[in-house]
Amino acid sequence: MKFDMFAPNYGTLPSKYFEKSAITNPTELFWSDDLLSLMRLCGAREEQIGERASDYDRFLSICCALSLLHGHPTRAWIASVFEKYFHLKELPTEETAPIVWKNLCDTLLECPLSPKDIVSGDWLCESLTIPSALPQNITPTLNANLLLSTFAKSTAAWRDEIAATIAHFAANGCQKIVLHLPKEFSFVVPSVYHVDRTLQFAKRDRKATNLLICQLTRELCSILQENGILLVLVCENNAPSISNLLEYAENNVGLPRLCWSLRNARDAYELLNFTAQPHKNEILAALRYENVMTEGELSTALMEWQVRYPVARLCYLTTCDLRQASFAEERICRMLEKVSTKI
Repeated sequence: MKFDMFAPNYGTLPSKYFEKSAITNPTELFWSDDLLSLMRLCGAREEQIGERASDYDRFLSICCALSLLHGHPTRAWIASVFEKYFHLKELPTEETAPIVWKNLCDTLLECPLSPKDIVSGDWLCESLTIPSALPQNITPTLNANLLLSTFAKSTAAWRDEIAATIAHFAANGCQKIVLHLPKEFSFVVPSVYHVDRTLQFAKRDRKATNLLICQLTRELCSILQENGILLVLVCENNAPSISNLLEYAENNVGLPRLCWSLRNARDAYELLNFTAQPHKNEILAALRYENVMTEGELSTALMEWQVRYPVARLCYLTTCDLRQASFAEERICRMLEKVSTKI
């Protein structure tokens, strides 16, 4: 059984990371806001990782934290970079950090690395502007709220902006795009008149934001179809609104190949019902691994959904990656072998 990996391998890196032409500092290989937050969770002191911390102190903090991150995707990514580009079979520790730091500095000084050469995974698209440097094998992660900060003042101009960005992603080999919808999202039927007026005002209430998100999703669905790109829709909750949004997009512009994921699998009935209906393009239902914990729960869910919602295909994903825990994929295979109902 092959599992689809829709989630990032190590976390999401900001676009500014890829603007660097070359990296000569070992800390810059990995440093991001996500890693900074992770270091704090591991107990690193602010003077070691904050704005005033030296590059070596930050590197030392990473080395100290690696032993606490067993099974974490960030640790796996750091280990793979060390092994592939620096031939380090063992991760550095607090004791070996000074020697490793010197060797890494010497290697990078002699042969600098480019971020786009060492990164493959998810990339946070902070705005609908064409990035100057985009790595191959990247998955753009679109945050719906961030994409509303556009300078476009009309629906037509906004669509051109979206189309140019998606075309750039497609030209760089992107096969899927992840769209995160906010937790408080509610469906609002968009119209060109109301979208134009909303784009012209800087301050927007929740209803105006929802209106723009619906229009954004409509445009994305249309353009992704044209470019043959899979849309991975990540939703916090509110399955009825998501179902209404997808039905609206399908009736007006059509849907691309799509995979949706809800945080709470028990609230997915409306979306499962929508997925079970015939569609022009394939629609996949994704459940988070942590929401299906036991063989009994999985068996009951599969039997109920197979009878009520004959989903063509069911994918699993976690908040990070199934590979963050070596036993996860094996455990799911064992669970599926025991249940009587298959999807």
